[in-house]
Amino acid sequence: MIISEMQHKLATWAESGSNRRFDRLLRLIANREWLAEAARMVLASSGARTPGIDGMDKQKLQVKLDQHLDDLRASLLKGTYCPQPVKRIYIPKSNGKLRPLGIPTLTDRIVQRAMLMAMEP
Repeated sequence: MIISEMQHKLATWAESGSNRRFDRLLRLIANREWLAEAARMVLASSGARTPGIDGMDKQKLQVKLDQHLDDLRASLLKGTYCPQPVKRIYIPKSNGKLRPLGIPTLTDRIVQRAMLMAMEP
């Protein structure tokens, strides 16, 4: 599957104004190539160095990325995928107050990116 072509198709269908149903999106998002591209984008970002609540950072995930994506794909298709709690940290602001920041796990970021890729061309 060529991801950019599929994104273009989805965008064209959405813009056509018809009452077209978008079913089977989960199978699209759980596609191995789709997840691999989402993982590539997530791991290329500077935020990939920051681990979520599971302690998994970019280096740890890259060691077993293929197996991790296969497991993630299986759990998405089975319906057993469940996002992890978000790690909460506080960033100091210039006025002395603290700004809360939520950091999802890399796995959750990959799923979020895969979903975003389906929604945005």
